Amino acid sequence: MNPYKTLGITEDADEQTIKKAYRKLAATHHPDRGGDAEKFKVVAEAYAILSNRDKLREWRMRNSPPRHAGMGFDDMFGGGFNPFNDLFRAHTQPRQRRANKNTQDEEVQFNLRINLEQIKKGSTQEIRFKRNKVCVRCSGEGGKGKRVCNSCGGTGTQTIKPLPFMVQHIPCQSCYGAGVAFDDPCRPCATQGYVQVEDKVVVKIEEE
Repeated sequence: MNPYKTLGITEDADEQTIKKAYRKLAATHHPDRGGDAEKFKVVAEAYAILSNRDKLREWRMRNSPPRHAGMGFDDMFGGGFNPFNDLFRAHTQPRQRRANKNTQDEEVQFNLRINLEQIKKGSTQEIRFKRNKVCVRCSGEGGKGKRVCNSCGGTGTQTIKPLPFMVQHIPCQSCYGAGVAFDDPCRPCATQGYVQVEDKVVVKIEEE
């Protein structure tokens, strides 16, 4: 369930827009007003996610594209924990790759599927895709009152010992690997400084 689509808003919607969309749909689907109880429940769940920073962050993490196909040791142990890797890389401290806050045109690539007839006779295709856009709410800063994360000291990682002879370095569970925290975190982008928006482009193939 995508809470943004459920409430009919974009991912850069501010708190007031989110609340307004929720109230409108809640009034429409409320069982006491003859609405659909199941739809009301879904709307309420969507608002609960978007109005809570921790729930929103968890939803974003759960719905991020998987890095690897199939199941490996990371999947088996959960949370990115692989004890076998750490037997050989006990002193490694991986840092998360920061996503580009504003996707440039040259970064967007497509694999067009066209046949010979379309090439000869000409064709027009509309391609929809998603790209990152700087969050307008926080201007890409992630929030107000930026400071070093107290849990990891700004390193973005935490060290745990799942077993006496093993050392595991994992992304900080407080700042999710960012190394920073905010006194007033931005909710629309969950402190990432960017949101994903849907874009489209029309590709026109001229007749041969």
